[in-house]
Amino acid sequence: MPLSASILAMLCLLAAGSLDLVLKLYTSKPRSQGMLFLGIGLIWAMLQWFNMEITGDSFSFAPPTLLYGISAAVFVTLSNILLLECMAHLPISLASTIYRLNTIPLVVLAFFFLDEQITWIRLLGIGFGLLTVFILYRPKEDGNELSPTNSKYVGLIVLACILRAFYGLFTKTGMSYGADVNTMIFMGALGWCGGGLLLAFFREKRILMTLEKLRFIGIGGLLVYAVVWLLTNALMLGDASFILPLTNMGFVAAFLFSILLRLESLNFRKIVAIVSAAIAIVLLTSSA
Repeated sequence: MPLSASILAMLCLLAAGSLDLVLKLYTSKPRSQGMLFLGIGLIWAMLQWFNMEITGDSFSFAPPTLLYGISAAVFVTLSNILLLECMAHLPISLASTIYRLNTIPLVVLAFFFLDEQITWIRLLGIGFGLLTVFILYRPKEDGNELSPTNSKYVGLIVLACILRAFYGLFTKTGMSYGADVNTMIFMGALGWCGGGLLLAFFREKRILMTLEKLRFIGIGGLLVYAVVWLLTNALMLGDASFILPLTNMGFVAAFLFSILLRLESLNFRKIVAIVSAAIAIVLLTSSA
């Protein structure tokens, strides 16, 4: 495998972890989530359009692209809206790790809808994934009982994980039917714009923009597009069985960043959970 593919995959891992950290920091104060999604979506869309202009690619609006592109955009938007909401109430080690375990429901969905087999190795991966959730979700943390509100957000982050898997399912199915990948990526950006507008106007009822929000939007937009671009190009250069497990471990970087910034403490239980999640992803993405 070319060294460049490994470098791109590692950079994608770091970008994904950095993005989760940015979302966590953004929710540390009561800021408009809708404006964040709208701004990130606009930056993502502009960068994708610019990249397509450079590479000479054009938009495709063939039926498979429209059907699966719009469906994927809806699910990736909903899943990330829930992720951002949960980041405000849960530790990053819990929210980011469970969200990145979306490979578990994706494997199950692929079994039912794409006729893909669930091998013993993948079953073992599902077991490690469930073990991770069990380790991270504790009724008591440092002697303090987990509140009913936080318990609700644990359920929501699991839902976000499942919705993210549906995004993967529609993307994978669309590609098998000849949908244009670049157009689908652009539709994902438009989905973030639409979801952000709906949040800002109908739920939050405010569209105030500040310099602080613009900084988060700028950094977040660059990171979102970086994740998409790095993953796409890494898969073009390297073996998916190596690239996908590595890029799906952004939660490791997010956790390490949060420790360095003293947003979260390190303990043995969390280390075991991170290792268990990493093993789960490697097993789940195995082709054996």
